[in-house]
Amino acid sequence: MQVKDAVRETDGEREELVLTIVATAEEVDECSKKFFKEISQRNIPGFRKGKAPRAVLEQSVGGHANAMGGVAEMLINEKGFKALDDADVIFLEDPEFNVDSTLEEGQPFTFSVSGLVAPAMKLSSVEPVAITMPPETATEAEIDEQIAELQRHYHSLEKITDPDHIAADGDYVEVVMTVTNDGKTVSSLRGASRMIGLGHGTMPESFDAQLIGAKVGDILDFDFDAREEDGTSRFGDGTLHANVEVTGFRVEVLPTGAELAGKVGCANEEELRRDMAISINMQKRKDIPRLKVDRCVEQLVARLEGEVPEYYVDFIRQDVGQEMMKSFEGRGTSLQEWVLQNNVEAQELRDQISAEAVRRSSIDCALEALFAELKLEVTEQDMLELFEAEKDPAATLEEWREANRLANVRKMCRQSKATQWLVDNALVTEEAAE
Repeated sequence: MQVKDAVRETDGEREELVLTIVATAEEVDECSKKFFKEISQRNIPGFRKGKAPRAVLEQSVGGHANAMGGVAEMLINEKGFKALDDADVIFLEDPEFNVDSTLEEGQPFTFSVSGLVAPAMKLSSVEPVAITMPPETATEAEIDEQIAELQRHYHSLEKITDPDHIAADGDYVEVVMTVTNDGKTVSSLRGASRMIGLGHGTMPESFDAQLIGAKVGDILDFDFDAREEDGTSRFGDGTLHANVEVTGFRVEVLPTGAELAGKVGCANEEELRRDMAISINMQKRKDIPRLKVDRCVEQLVARLEGEVPEYYVDFIRQDVGQEMMKSFEGRGTSLQEWVLQNNVEAQELRDQISAEAVRRSSIDCALEALFAELKLEVTEQDMLELFEAEKDPAATLEEWREANRLANVRKMCRQSKATQWLVDNALVTEEAAE
């Protein structure tokens, strides 16, 4: 059975593939024999199993036309899906089979199949992409950044004893405060002892600004804006009132040199920097290959001509949603619990899923377009390598073949080969050190 013709049809929004498939006369006869052999094993009054004549068998299923219809159905089920798989056809939903002529033994049998498929898109160019990449080994700036993180981790807050000290940005201010919302005390903030890091995000900027210039013993009364960055607030219009008594000051002290090295088990600063470089290089060996792929694919997606049709984004959105649900199940939680724990609005979550669906569908279409325009090919060896992590790659591949799912395997190979071509041929410029 072979695909004789394949035509893409579109209504401007969705793309369908219409295929004409032809079964040989030999395949028709083979399937006919199997069909009648199976029904001959039924209980037919007056005949032993397997002994009823052909005319009686046909009559038992409603006559010749019904019998030929049964043969056609068996032929399509047993060989039609393999023909589709061999032709690399992946329908997004159950296809429609159309039989316009009656099957006759000893004659070829033709039928058509139609269904929704992924859009065939074009690229503005198939030239190698140009990307920038960070250095492959640790830079002095990256080592300095890692050391700064260590310093923050091992910092201490030392008391400022100067009685005339005036609060400045970066100070930590010890206070006793009461915060009210419309005259009602905010939970846990009545006479509460707190340490406020000015400019450290402990409290809103409008709160910190009121403490700048204060001294020990000052009592401050002021309103401040408690709205989130997106303008929302748990407190009505977001305006709260604070009564604050300044009781002391502390300053952040960061360990340096040998002191910092000793805290992490190094003999000196030189050894610390060497260890930081080794750690950074190990992480880079893991991260840079993936980053290179991501940046290459991002540049390729930018070359897609037009937007990915909404119907295909919707199809991918289902996969994204299912993956998210499985992820929650794996963590022993539910979507509802996660939304409540992370204070995420339902619409925000839907927007995130939609954005990911657009990203994935764009990547899918761009890689398929690149593979086609470069005229690359998928070999049997490519498919075997896809299952190289399996105990028996050949047996696993055969399972996919028997399930008529090689089209899915070949698609995975196409996208892998297109990605590899992108990475191998990318024009890479190293990012300038900061």
